[in-house]
Amino acid sequence: MKNIESLLFPKSIALINASGHKARIGHTILQYLESWPGPLYLVNPKEQEIMGRRAYADVSDLPDAVDLAIITVEAHRAVDAAKKCAEKGFGALIILASGFSEVDEEGMRLELELKEHVIARGTRLLGPNTLGLFIPGTGLDTIFVEHGDRMFAVPGDVTFITQSGSVGVEALGVSGIIGGGLRAFIGMGNRSDVGENELLAYFAHDDRTRCIAVYLETFQNGLAFIDLCRKITPRKPVVVLKAGRSDVAQRAIASHTGKMASPVDIFYGTGKQAGIILAKNEEQLTDYAKILSREPPAADPGVAIVTFAGGYGIITLDLISEANVLEVACLSDETVSRIKQCTPHFASVMNPIDLTASADNIMMAKSLEALEEDPSVGIIFCIAFFAPLKIDRGLIEILAAHRSKTKKPFVVFVAYGPFTDEIAHTLYDKGVTVFTSLSRAVRAMDILAQRGRYLQFRQ
Repeated sequence: MKNIESLLFPKSIALINASGHKARIGHTILQYLESWPGPLYLVNPKEQEIMGRRAYADVSDLPDAVDLAIITVEAHRAVDAAKKCAEKGFGALIILASGFSEVDEEGMRLELELKEHVIARGTRLLGPNTLGLFIPGTGLDTIFVEHGDRMFAVPGDVTFITQSGSVGVEALGVSGIIGGGLRAFIGMGNRSDVGENELLAYFAHDDRTRCIAVYLETFQNGLAFIDLCRKITPRKPVVVLKAGRSDVAQRAIASHTGKMASPVDIFYGTGKQAGIILAKNEEQLTDYAKILSREPPAADPGVAIVTFAGGYGIITLDLISEANVLEVACLSDETVSRIKQCTPHFASVMNPIDLTASADNIMMAKSLEALEEDPSVGIIFCIAFFAPLKIDRGLIEILAAHRSKTKKPFVVFVAYGPFTDEIAHTLYDKGVTVFTSLSRAVRAMDILAQRGRYLQFRQ
Protein backbone atom coordinates (compact mmCIF):
# COMPACT_ATOMS: atom_id res chain seq x y z
CA MET A 1 0.00 0.00 0.00
CA LYS A 2 3.05 2.25 0.07
CA ASN A 3 2.51 5.59 -1.70
CA ILE A 4 -1.01 4.68 -2.87
CA GLU A 5 -2.17 7.92 -1.24
CA SER A 6 0.33 9.79 -3.42
CA LEU A 7 -1.33 8.27 -6.48
CA LEU A 8 -4.98 8.69 -5.54
CA PHE A 9 -4.94 11.77 -3.33
CA PRO A 10 -1.69 13.65 -4.03
CA LYS A 11 -0.72 16.92 -2.38
CA SER A 12 1.40 18.03 -5.37
CA ILE A 13 1.37 17.13 -9.07
CA ALA A 14 3.83 17.42 -11.95
CA LEU A 15 2.52 17.25 -15.52
CA ILE A 16 5.27 16.06 -17.83
CA ASN A 17 4.92 17.40 -21.38
CA ALA A 18 2.23 19.89 -20.49
CA SER A 19 1.25 21.84 -23.58
CA GLY A 20 -0.45 25.00 -24.72
CA HIS A 21 -1.45 23.36 -28.01
CA LYS A 22 -5.06 22.18 -27.99
CA ALA A 23 -4.40 19.03 -30.00
CA ARG A 24 -1.97 17.65 -27.39
CA ILE A 25 -2.87 15.29 -24.56
CA GLY A 26 -0.80 17.45 -22.24
CA HIS A 27 -3.12 20.35 -22.96
CA THR A 28 -6.32 18.38 -22.38
CA ILE A 29 -5.12 17.12 -19.00
CA LEU A 30 -3.90 20.56 -17.99
CA GLN A 31 -7.37 21.92 -18.60
CA TYR A 32 -8.83 19.22 -16.33
CA LEU A 33 -6.25 20.01 -13.65
CA GLU A 34 -7.13 23.71 -13.62
CA SER A 35 -9.53 23.05 -10.74
CA TRP A 36 -6.98 21.03 -8.78
CA PRO A 37 -6.17 23.09 -5.64
CA GLY A 38 -2.61 21.99 -4.83
CA PRO A 39 0.81 22.85 -6.29
CA LEU A 40 0.96 21.99 -10.00
CA TYR A 41 4.32 21.88 -11.79
CA LEU A 42 4.48 21.88 -15.59
CA VAL A 43 7.38 20.43 -17.60
CA ASN A 44 8.03 21.24 -21.24
CA PRO A 45 11.50 22.07 -22.64
CA LYS A 46 10.00 24.11 -25.50
CA GLU A 47 7.74 26.43 -23.52
CA GLN A 48 8.50 28.75 -20.62
CA GLU A 49 4.87 29.54 -19.79
CA ILE A 50 1.69 27.55 -20.44
CA MET A 51 -1.80 28.88 -19.77
CA GLY A 52 -0.38 31.47 -17.38
CA ARG A 53 1.75 28.98 -15.46
CA ARG A 54 5.51 28.64 -15.34
CA ALA A 55 6.91 25.68 -17.30
CA TYR A 56 10.12 23.91 -16.24
CA ALA A 57 12.55 22.65 -18.87
CA ASP A 58 13.19 19.26 -17.27
CA VAL A 59 12.08 16.97 -14.45
CA SER A 60 15.46 17.57 -12.79
CA ASP A 61 14.45 21.23 -12.29
CA LEU A 62 11.41 20.32 -10.20
CA PRO A 63 11.31 20.23 -6.39
CA ASP A 64 12.13 16.89 -4.80
CA ALA A 65 9.48 14.42 -3.65
CA VAL A 66 6.48 15.60 -5.66
CA ASP A 67 3.61 13.27 -4.85
CA LEU A 68 2.40 12.46 -8.36
CA ALA A 69 3.78 12.88 -11.88
CA ILE A 70 1.53 12.47 -14.92
CA ILE A 71 3.69 11.53 -17.91
CA THR A 72 2.20 12.18 -21.36
CA VAL A 73 5.18 11.52 -23.69
CA GLU A 74 5.72 8.45 -25.88
CA ALA A 75 7.09 5.20 -24.47
CA HIS A 76 10.87 5.70 -24.75
CA ARG A 77 10.79 9.25 -23.42
CA ALA A 78 8.29 8.22 -20.75
CA VAL A 79 10.79 5.72 -19.34
CA ASP A 80 13.52 8.37 -19.19
CA ALA A 81 11.18 10.83 -17.45
CA ALA A 82 10.02 8.14 -15.02
CA LYS A 83 13.61 7.35 -14.04
CA LYS A 84 14.27 11.02 -13.26
CA CYS A 85 11.10 11.21 -11.17
CA ALA A 86 12.13 8.14 -9.19
CA GLU A 87 15.60 9.58 -8.61
CA LYS A 88 13.99 12.67 -7.09
CA GLY A 89 11.86 10.56 -4.78
CA PHE A 90 8.45 11.16 -6.37
CA GLY A 91 5.69 9.16 -4.70
CA ALA A 92 3.80 7.88 -7.75
CA LEU A 93 3.64 8.11 -11.54
CA ILE A 94 0.95 7.69 -14.17
CA ILE A 95 2.31 6.73 -17.60
CA LEU A 96 -0.34 7.22 -20.26
CA ALA A 97 1.69 6.09 -23.28
CA SER A 98 1.14 2.77 -25.02
CA GLY A 99 3.95 0.89 -26.76
CA PHE A 100 5.00 -1.35 -23.88
CA SER A 101 4.46 -5.07 -23.20
CA GLU A 102 1.12 -5.05 -24.96
CA VAL A 103 2.89 -4.39 -28.28
CA ASP A 104 6.19 -6.24 -28.76
CA GLU A 105 9.48 -7.38 -27.23
CA GLU A 106 10.92 -3.88 -27.29
CA GLY A 107 7.91 -2.70 -25.33
CA MET A 108 8.46 -5.53 -22.86
CA ARG A 109 12.05 -4.38 -22.43
CA LEU A 110 10.91 -0.82 -21.70
CA GLU A 111 8.45 -2.08 -19.12
CA LEU A 112 11.20 -4.11 -17.49
CA GLU A 113 13.26 -0.91 -17.22
CA LEU A 114 10.39 0.70 -15.34
CA LYS A 115 10.32 -2.19 -12.89
CA GLU A 116 14.08 -2.16 -12.37
CA HIS A 117 14.70 1.59 -12.17
CA VAL A 118 11.42 3.10 -10.98
CA ILE A 119 9.27 0.61 -9.09
CA ALA A 120 12.32 -0.90 -7.39
CA ARG A 121 13.09 2.54 -5.91
CA GLY A 122 9.68 2.64 -4.22
CA THR A 123 8.00 5.03 -6.65
CA ARG A 124 4.57 3.60 -7.47
CA LEU A 125 3.36 3.30 -11.06
CA LEU A 126 -0.11 3.27 -12.59
CA GLY A 127 0.08 1.89 -16.12
CA PRO A 128 1.73 2.18 -18.53
CA ASN A 129 -0.81 2.15 -21.39
CA THR A 130 -3.53 3.63 -19.21
CA LEU A 131 -6.04 6.47 -19.23
CA GLY A 132 -5.15 7.04 -15.61
CA LEU A 133 -7.69 8.11 -13.02
CA PHE A 134 -10.53 10.45 -12.20
CA ILE A 135 -11.46 11.34 -8.61
CA PRO A 136 -14.59 13.56 -8.72
CA GLY A 137 -14.58 16.45 -6.30
CA THR A 138 -10.80 16.61 -5.96
CA GLY A 139 -9.79 18.21 -9.29
CA LEU A 140 -7.66 15.17 -10.21
CA ASP A 141 -8.54 13.93 -13.69
CA THR A 142 -6.16 12.45 -16.28
CA ILE A 143 -8.74 10.84 -18.61
CA PHE A 144 -7.93 12.53 -21.90
CA VAL A 145 -10.91 11.11 -23.84
CA GLU A 146 -14.58 12.01 -23.37
CA HIS A 147 -15.65 10.40 -20.10
CA GLY A 148 -18.66 12.28 -18.81
CA ASP A 149 -16.60 14.33 -16.38
CA ARG A 150 -19.37 16.93 -16.10
CA MET A 151 -21.97 14.18 -15.67
CA PHE A 152 -19.96 12.72 -12.78
CA ALA A 153 -18.75 16.03 -11.33
CA VAL A 154 -20.61 15.45 -8.06
CA PRO A 155 -18.82 12.70 -6.07
CA GLY A 156 -20.71 9.44 -5.69
CA ASP A 157 -20.32 6.11 -3.93
CA VAL A 158 -18.96 3.71 -6.60
CA THR A 159 -15.27 3.03 -7.13
CA PHE A 160 -14.70 1.70 -10.66
CA ILE A 161 -11.46 -0.26 -11.24
CA THR A 162 -10.88 -1.32 -14.83
CA GLN A 163 -8.18 -3.04 -16.82
CA SER A 164 -9.51 -1.46 -20.01
CA GLY A 165 -9.90 2.29 -19.91
CA SER A 166 -12.13 2.38 -22.99
CA VAL A 167 -14.56 -0.20 -21.60
CA GLY A 168 -14.72 1.73 -18.36
CA VAL A 169 -15.35 5.21 -19.75
CA GLU A 170 -17.89 4.05 -22.33
CA ALA A 171 -19.81 1.98 -19.80
CA LEU A 172 -19.95 4.94 -17.45
CA GLY A 173 -20.93 7.32 -20.23
CA VAL A 174 -23.97 5.25 -21.15
CA SER A 175 -25.07 4.58 -17.57
CA GLY A 176 -24.54 8.16 -16.45
CA ILE A 177 -27.19 9.50 -18.83
CA ILE A 178 -29.89 8.42 -16.37
CA GLY A 179 -27.82 9.02 -13.26
CA GLY A 180 -24.73 7.57 -11.66
CA GLY A 181 -22.17 8.51 -9.07
CA LEU A 182 -18.42 7.92 -8.89
CA ARG A 183 -16.14 7.93 -5.91
CA ALA A 184 -13.18 7.08 -8.14
CA PHE A 185 -12.34 5.74 -11.59
CA ILE A 186 -8.98 3.98 -12.04
CA GLY A 187 -7.75 2.57 -15.34
CA MET A 188 -4.92 0.14 -14.59
CA GLY A 189 -3.53 -0.39 -18.09
CA ASN A 190 -0.65 -2.89 -18.14
CA ARG A 191 -0.45 -3.09 -14.32
CA SER A 192 3.33 -3.09 -14.12
CA ASP A 193 2.89 -2.18 -10.48
CA VAL A 194 -0.46 -1.03 -9.06
CA GLY A 195 -3.19 -3.56 -9.80
CA GLU A 196 -6.67 -4.64 -8.81
CA ASN A 197 -5.74 -6.38 -5.56
CA GLU A 198 -4.03 -3.39 -4.01
CA LEU A 199 -6.78 -1.04 -5.17
CA LEU A 200 -9.45 -3.37 -3.81
CA ALA A 201 -7.70 -3.47 -0.44
CA TYR A 202 -7.46 0.33 -0.36
CA PHE A 203 -11.06 1.11 -1.25
CA ALA A 204 -12.38 -1.66 0.99
CA HIS A 205 -11.44 0.67 3.87
CA ASP A 206 -12.53 3.89 2.15
CA ASP A 207 -15.61 5.25 3.95
CA ARG A 208 -16.81 7.07 0.83
CA THR A 209 -16.93 3.91 -1.27
CA ARG A 210 -20.14 1.91 -0.85
CA CYS A 211 -19.60 -0.45 -3.79
CA ILE A 212 -16.56 -1.51 -5.85
CA ALA A 213 -16.99 -2.35 -9.55
CA VAL A 214 -14.19 -4.18 -11.39
CA TYR A 215 -13.65 -4.96 -15.07
CA LEU A 216 -10.89 -7.51 -15.76
CA GLU A 217 -9.56 -9.50 -18.66
CA THR A 218 -6.70 -11.12 -16.73
CA PHE A 219 -5.70 -11.34 -13.07
CA GLN A 220 -2.46 -10.25 -11.47
CA ASN A 221 -3.07 -12.95 -8.89
CA GLY A 222 -6.43 -14.68 -9.15
CA LEU A 223 -6.29 -16.61 -5.88
CA ALA A 224 -5.35 -13.49 -3.95
CA PHE A 225 -8.19 -11.63 -5.65
CA ILE A 226 -10.74 -14.23 -4.54
CA ASP A 227 -9.37 -14.34 -0.98
CA LEU A 228 -9.46 -10.56 -0.76
CA CYS A 229 -13.04 -10.38 -2.02
CA ARG A 230 -14.08 -13.05 0.48
CA LYS A 231 -12.96 -10.69 3.26
CA ILE A 232 -14.51 -7.56 1.70
CA THR A 233 -17.94 -8.75 0.55
CA PRO A 234 -19.49 -9.24 4.00
CA ARG A 235 -18.94 -5.50 4.57
CA LYS A 236 -19.05 -4.00 1.08
CA PRO A 237 -20.39 -5.32 -2.25
CA VAL A 238 -17.94 -6.09 -5.05
CA VAL A 239 -19.23 -6.41 -8.64
CA VAL A 240 -16.95 -8.00 -11.24
CA LEU A 241 -17.16 -8.33 -15.01
CA LYS A 242 -14.55 -10.86 -16.08
CA ALA A 243 -14.23 -10.79 -19.85
CA GLY A 244 -13.15 -13.78 -21.91
CA ARG A 245 -15.79 -16.42 -21.31
CA SER A 246 -15.33 -17.93 -24.78
CA ASP A 247 -12.22 -19.54 -26.28
CA VAL A 248 -12.08 -16.98 -29.07
CA ALA A 249 -12.29 -14.13 -26.55
CA GLN A 250 -9.45 -15.63 -24.50
CA ARG A 251 -7.23 -15.72 -27.60
CA ALA A 252 -8.10 -12.08 -28.34
CA ILE A 253 -7.22 -11.08 -24.77
CA ALA A 254 -3.82 -12.72 -25.12
CA SER A 255 -3.15 -10.79 -28.32
CA HIS A 256 -4.07 -7.34 -27.01
CA THR A 257 -2.76 -7.54 -23.43
CA GLY A 258 0.19 -9.87 -23.94
CA LYS A 259 -1.14 -12.06 -21.11
CA MET A 260 -3.12 -15.29 -21.10
CA ALA A 261 -6.69 -15.07 -19.89
CA SER A 262 -7.72 -16.96 -16.76
CA PRO A 263 -10.33 -19.73 -16.99
CA VAL A 264 -13.59 -17.84 -16.48
CA ASP A 265 -15.73 -20.81 -15.47
CA ILE A 266 -13.46 -21.49 -12.49
CA PHE A 267 -13.56 -17.83 -11.48
CA TYR A 268 -17.34 -17.62 -11.73
CA GLY A 269 -17.71 -20.64 -9.45
CA THR A 270 -15.26 -19.55 -6.77
CA GLY A 271 -16.21 -15.89 -7.14
CA LYS A 272 -19.84 -16.55 -6.34
CA GLN A 273 -18.83 -18.50 -3.23
CA ALA A 274 -16.73 -15.52 -2.17
CA GLY A 275 -19.78 -13.24 -2.33
CA ILE A 276 -18.77 -11.46 -5.56
CA ILE A 277 -21.66 -10.13 -7.66
CA LEU A 278 -20.93 -11.44 -11.16
CA ALA A 279 -21.85 -9.34 -14.19
CA LYS A 280 -21.93 -10.69 -17.73
CA ASN A 281 -21.68 -7.38 -19.61
CA GLU A 282 -20.86 -3.74 -19.04
CA GLU A 283 -24.53 -2.79 -18.65
CA GLN A 284 -24.94 -5.20 -15.75
CA LEU A 285 -21.66 -4.05 -14.22
CA THR A 286 -22.81 -0.43 -13.98
CA ASP A 287 -26.44 -1.26 -13.11
CA TYR A 288 -25.47 -3.59 -10.26
CA ALA A 289 -22.90 -1.16 -8.89
CA LYS A 290 -25.43 1.66 -8.95
CA ILE A 291 -28.20 -0.19 -7.15
CA LEU A 292 -25.87 -1.75 -4.57
CA SER A 293 -24.38 1.65 -3.75
CA ARG A 294 -27.80 3.28 -3.32
CA GLU A 295 -30.17 0.64 -1.94
CA PRO A 296 -30.02 -1.63 1.12
CA PRO A 297 -29.84 -5.40 0.60
CA ALA A 298 -33.29 -6.99 0.34
CA ALA A 299 -34.10 -8.75 3.60
CA ASP A 300 -37.06 -10.37 1.80
CA PRO A 301 -37.15 -11.21 -1.94
CA GLY A 302 -40.85 -10.38 -2.30
CA VAL A 303 -41.50 -7.54 -4.75
CA ALA A 304 -44.59 -5.32 -4.69
CA ILE A 305 -45.34 -3.67 -8.03
CA VAL A 306 -47.36 -0.47 -8.35
CA THR A 307 -48.06 1.10 -11.73
CA PHE A 308 -50.40 3.26 -13.80
CA ALA A 309 -50.33 0.72 -16.65
CA GLY A 310 -51.40 -2.87 -16.03
CA GLY A 311 -49.57 -4.29 -19.02
CA TYR A 312 -46.19 -3.26 -17.63
CA GLY A 313 -47.08 -4.93 -14.36
CA ILE A 314 -47.77 -8.20 -16.20
CA ILE A 315 -44.45 -7.98 -18.05
CA THR A 316 -42.73 -7.44 -14.71
CA LEU A 317 -44.32 -10.62 -13.35
CA ASP A 318 -42.79 -12.56 -16.24
CA LEU A 319 -39.39 -11.01 -15.60
CA ILE A 320 -39.56 -11.85 -11.90
CA SER A 321 -40.42 -15.45 -12.74
CA GLU A 322 -37.14 -15.64 -14.69
CA ALA A 323 -35.06 -14.09 -11.89
CA ASN A 324 -32.79 -16.11 -9.61
CA VAL A 325 -34.09 -15.03 -6.21
CA LEU A 326 -36.96 -12.52 -6.61
CA GLU A 327 -40.53 -13.45 -5.77
CA VAL A 328 -43.90 -11.72 -6.13
CA ALA A 329 -44.98 -10.46 -2.71
CA CYS A 330 -48.34 -11.60 -1.37
CA LEU A 331 -49.96 -8.44 -0.01
CA SER A 332 -51.72 -8.52 3.34
CA ASP A 333 -55.47 -7.97 3.58
CA GLU A 334 -54.85 -4.71 5.43
CA THR A 335 -52.64 -3.41 2.62
CA VAL A 336 -55.20 -4.33 -0.03
CA SER A 337 -57.92 -2.60 1.99
CA ARG A 338 -55.88 0.58 2.41
CA ILE A 339 -55.13 0.80 -1.30
CA LYS A 340 -58.80 0.19 -2.18
CA GLN A 341 -59.80 3.18 -0.07
CA CYS A 342 -57.66 5.60 -2.08
CA THR A 343 -58.14 4.29 -5.64
CA PRO A 344 -60.97 4.04 -8.19
CA HIS A 345 -63.25 1.02 -7.90
CA PHE A 346 -61.95 -0.27 -11.23
CA ALA A 347 -58.30 -0.26 -10.13
CA SER A 348 -56.60 -3.59 -9.52
CA VAL A 349 -55.33 -3.66 -5.94
CA MET A 350 -53.72 -7.08 -5.95
CA ASN A 351 -50.02 -7.42 -6.83
CA PRO A 352 -49.27 -5.92 -9.34
CA ILE A 353 -51.27 -2.88 -8.27
CA ASP A 354 -52.71 -1.10 -11.32
CA LEU A 355 -53.82 2.40 -10.38
CA THR A 356 -54.88 2.89 -14.03
CA ALA A 357 -54.49 5.98 -16.19
CA SER A 358 -57.14 7.72 -14.06
CA ALA A 359 -54.77 7.88 -11.10
CA ASP A 360 -53.28 11.01 -9.60
CA ASN A 361 -50.13 11.74 -7.62
CA ILE A 362 -51.83 11.25 -4.24
CA MET A 363 -52.97 7.72 -5.11
CA MET A 364 -49.37 6.76 -5.76
CA ALA A 365 -48.21 8.36 -2.52
CA LYS A 366 -50.81 6.51 -0.42
CA SER A 367 -50.14 3.21 -2.19
CA LEU A 368 -46.43 3.51 -1.44
CA GLU A 369 -47.18 4.24 2.22
CA ALA A 370 -49.32 1.10 2.46
CA LEU A 371 -46.63 -1.05 0.85
CA GLU A 372 -43.97 0.35 3.15
CA GLU A 373 -45.88 -0.92 6.19
CA ASP A 374 -46.62 -4.38 4.79
CA PRO A 375 -44.16 -6.88 6.33
CA SER A 376 -44.57 -9.25 3.38
CA VAL A 377 -43.08 -6.68 1.00
CA GLY A 378 -39.29 -6.78 0.71
CA ILE A 379 -38.83 -4.51 -2.32
CA ILE A 380 -41.11 -1.78 -3.65
CA PHE A 381 -41.06 -1.38 -7.43
CA CYS A 382 -42.79 1.69 -8.84
CA ILE A 383 -43.53 1.83 -12.57
CA ALA A 384 -43.95 5.57 -13.07
CA PHE A 385 -45.45 7.18 -16.15
CA PHE A 386 -46.03 10.89 -16.58
CA ALA A 387 -48.46 10.63 -19.50
CA PRO A 388 -51.76 10.20 -17.52
CA LEU A 389 -53.74 13.47 -17.35
CA LYS A 390 -53.67 13.79 -13.55
CA ILE A 391 -49.99 12.94 -13.20
CA ASP A 392 -47.54 15.85 -13.20
CA ARG A 393 -43.97 16.53 -12.11
CA GLY A 394 -45.17 16.64 -8.53
CA LEU A 395 -44.81 12.87 -8.71
CA ILE A 396 -41.04 13.38 -8.70
CA GLU A 397 -41.22 14.94 -5.25
CA ILE A 398 -43.54 12.18 -4.01
CA LEU A 399 -41.10 9.49 -5.14
CA ALA A 400 -38.14 11.37 -3.66
CA ALA A 401 -39.99 11.85 -0.36
CA HIS A 402 -40.79 8.15 -0.17
CA ARG A 403 -37.16 7.26 -0.89
CA SER A 404 -35.98 9.50 1.93
CA LYS A 405 -38.09 7.71 4.54
CA THR A 406 -38.33 4.11 3.37
CA LYS A 407 -36.19 1.42 4.96
CA LYS A 408 -36.87 -1.01 2.10
CA PRO A 409 -35.22 -1.12 -1.31
CA PHE A 410 -37.19 1.26 -3.54
CA VAL A 411 -36.67 1.11 -7.30
CA VAL A 412 -38.42 3.12 -10.00
CA PHE A 413 -38.90 2.42 -13.69
CA VAL A 414 -39.73 5.63 -15.54
CA ALA A 415 -41.05 6.26 -19.05
CA TYR A 416 -42.05 9.61 -20.53
CA GLY A 417 -41.30 9.51 -24.24
CA PRO A 418 -38.51 11.90 -25.29
CA PHE A 419 -38.31 13.28 -21.74
CA THR A 420 -37.52 9.91 -20.15
CA ASP A 421 -33.78 10.40 -19.60
CA GLU A 422 -34.25 13.88 -18.17
CA ILE A 423 -36.90 12.70 -15.69
CA ALA A 424 -34.72 9.72 -14.75
CA HIS A 425 -31.69 11.90 -14.08
CA THR A 426 -33.77 14.34 -12.02
CA LEU A 427 -35.06 11.46 -9.89
CA TYR A 428 -31.54 10.10 -9.46
CA ASP A 429 -30.29 13.50 -8.30
CA LYS A 430 -33.02 13.42 -5.64
CA GLY A 431 -31.82 10.07 -4.33
CA VAL A 432 -34.14 7.72 -6.23
CA THR A 433 -32.69 4.62 -7.89
CA VAL A 434 -34.19 4.69 -11.35
CA PHE A 435 -34.05 2.67 -14.57
CA THR A 436 -35.51 3.23 -18.01
CA SER A 437 -35.67 -0.49 -18.86
CA LEU A 438 -37.94 -2.97 -17.11
CA SER A 439 -35.59 -5.90 -17.64
CA ARG A 440 -32.59 -3.98 -16.28
CA ALA A 441 -34.60 -2.85 -13.26
CA VAL A 442 -35.71 -6.41 -12.44
CA ARG A 443 -32.20 -7.82 -12.89
CA ALA A 444 -30.86 -5.13 -10.56
CA MET A 445 -33.52 -5.87 -7.93
CA ASP A 446 -32.61 -9.55 -8.20
CA ILE A 447 -29.05 -8.57 -7.26
CA LEU A 448 -30.37 -6.82 -4.14
CA ALA A 449 -32.17 -10.03 -3.23
CA GLN A 450 -29.04 -12.09 -3.88
CA ARG A 451 -27.02 -9.73 -1.74
CA GLY A 452 -29.57 -9.98 1.04
CA ARG A 453 -29.54 -13.79 0.93
CA TYR A 454 -25.72 -13.89 0.96
CA LEU A 455 -25.56 -11.68 4.06
CA GLN A 456 -28.20 -13.77 5.81
CA PHE A 457 -26.18 -16.94 5.16
CA ARG A 458 -23.09 -15.21 6.54
CA GLN A 459 -24.75 -14.54 9.89
